[in-house]
Amino acid sequence: MAEAFPNAQITLLDISSEMLGKAQERFARQAEQAPRIHYHTLDYIHAEIPGRYDVIVSALSLHHSPPADLRAVFQKIYAALTDGGLFINADQVLGPTPALEAQYQQAWLRQIRQLGCTEHEIALALGRMQADRTSTLDDQLTWLKAAGFEQVDCWYKHYRFAVYAGHKHAA
Repeated sequence: MAEAFPNAQITLLDISSEMLGKAQERFARQAEQAPRIHYHTLDYIHAEIPGRYDVIVSALSLHHSPPADLRAVFQKIYAALTDGGLFINADQVLGPTPALEAQYQQAWLRQIRQLGCTEHEIALALGRMQADRTSTLDDQLTWLKAAGFEQVDCWYKHYRFAVYAGHKHAA
């Protein structure tokens, strides 16, 4: 996003100050050129999203939110957008049926093994995934609409990875 929109002011939010520290390291060169990237430690489940934004992008974060909390997070995102604003989420989704979820799991395992992941790395990833609170894509699109988003659609889906978006009504 920073490269695609070199004049944009960017705010990074994460519950983990360690992750924000890694982001600061990654963007250190750009920070020297212009102080346009801002960092805030925030638990978006328990706190409001500060500020107003034309675009909010989330990537591989919201799947940690339990369904009831995710519905509330969508409402917070909607409130933080300017009129006509856009929300884009690139994240994991739960398979719509147990059978499809099992197929997604097998495809994921096959793909990461083909990429060279070791069984130890896979075991660590599976352990981390125990904390996931993934919801189905259909549920998430329904919750976006319930929060007030319009033009809600899935732009891309590959097994359990999806990119979907919605617009806030322009006044």
